[in-house]
Amino acid sequence: MVQDQMTEEESGANYSTGAIVATAVAAGVIAFLVRRSRQQEPPTVKRVRIVKEALEDSDARSRTAAATRDYVLDRVLPELKPVLLDLLRDVKKYVDDAFKRLESTVRSM
Repeated sequence: MVQDQMTEEESGANYSTGAIVATAVAAGVIAFLVRRSRQQEPPTVKRVRIVKEALEDSDARSRTAAATRDYVLDRVLPELKPVLLDLLRDVKKYVDDAFKRLESTVRSM
């Protein structure tokens, strides 16, 4: 009997502790949401908005295209030029071989 009373009291204490913890967590979440809603926009959102407005400008698009073209011509093309020349030599070799085989096939007919 005494043990039954002790378990009832202990379980009642657990319910009240759980209710207090749940209320504290809910209050913390509400305080966080209120604080966040009152803050100004983060600087990254402002920067994204400025960049978006700049990209919508047609002059900015042409300047960006020109800068990209200049970069490709100045930096990328000189590095790829030897690779492209080797590729063209290989293609020429394969085409010449194919025409020689075709020519020998036609002659043998």
